[in-house]
Amino acid sequence: MKTFYFYFFLLFALQSCKEKSLPILGNYTIENNDTIFSKIPDFQLLTQDSLEFNAQMLDGKIHLAAFFFTSCPTICPKVMRNMMRIEDKFSEQKDILYLCYSLDFKKDSIPRLKEYSNKLGIENANFLFLQGKQKEDIRSLMNAYMSIAVDDPDSPGGINHSGWILLVDKKRHLRSYCLGTDEKETDRLIKDIQILLDEVVKI
Repeated sequence: MKTFYFYFFLLFALQSCKEKSLPILGNYTIENNDTIFSKIPDFQLLTQDSLEFNAQMLDGKIHLAAFFFTSCPTICPKVMRNMMRIEDKFSEQKDILYLCYSLDFKKDSIPRLKEYSNKLGIENANFLFLQGKQKEDIRSLMNAYMSIAVDDPDSPGGINHSGWILLVDKKRHLRSYCLGTDEKETDRLIKDIQILLDEVVKI
């Protein structure tokens, strides 16, 4: 009977550990019987403070990502509110970055992103608004984040885009996401962030 209980609790413990791990999402390839998942690719962008920011700065840190533009009249304000709600929840975690990639290369200059950040009252140095030196610098990242954006004069603000908030681990693997306009979905993502923080990651 003792042996039975031992294996029962061992199975329960293993199952509990399994439930506390998030899957790796996105495309993958098989190489030498190993599964190789896609990663957020290298990039070099500028922050709202005109500082260079590259993908290597993501290594060893968890990050949340969203694609937006400052003149978006519909989904972006809701997504940004939920990004800020997440930041408020994890404000003590210094190893989490919040990246907001601008989709509007024409209007969202660095000074405009700085003004937008100030208007929102962003004080966390890890909460960054990013712009490229050319339009494709950011558009080329969207596939890795499983997001889309299409210039569409009939869409509000002129850009039709997804409204995801995406969670990426310390190895630049996509691990979870939510519809950034939905409060309950954002609550679920907050739980996933905590699971990822608790996860033992071998770097």
